[in-house]
Amino acid sequence: YYLADLGFYFAMNTDKRIHYGPALENIVYIYARSKGYDVSVGRIGKLECDFIVERNHIDYAYVQVSMTIMNSIDTENREYRPLESIKDNYPKYLLTRNDLIQHRSGIKHYNIAPFMKENRMF
Repeated sequence: YYLADLGFYFAMNTDKRIHYGPALENIVYIYARSKGYDVSVGRIGKLECDFIVERNHIDYAYVQVSMTIMNSIDTENREYRPLESIKDNYPKYLLTRNDLIQHRSGIKHYNIAPFMKENRMF
């Protein structure tokens, strides 16, 4: 479940550290819903795809969300692996806060802020 108001998350969080991953996932979830997408979570074996977005029973896309993939090759692989495991031809997106954008295995990598500011669709 995702919150409409992140203030609830921060009010209930007893850990003083900020966890950007869940906050970014929440932002992407709300953005997708605001664009008319139905949103679900996908599992591919032991791997998880953050979101499967669907609109009008025709448009489908897979979305991974991460604060960054620049910390290590392990982080990069962890985020790309679920999308690379999906063997259909629907679009696949990796949304991060990275300014250095890369594409891998046909997966579209975007910085979250410009993606949303430009009103892009999945």
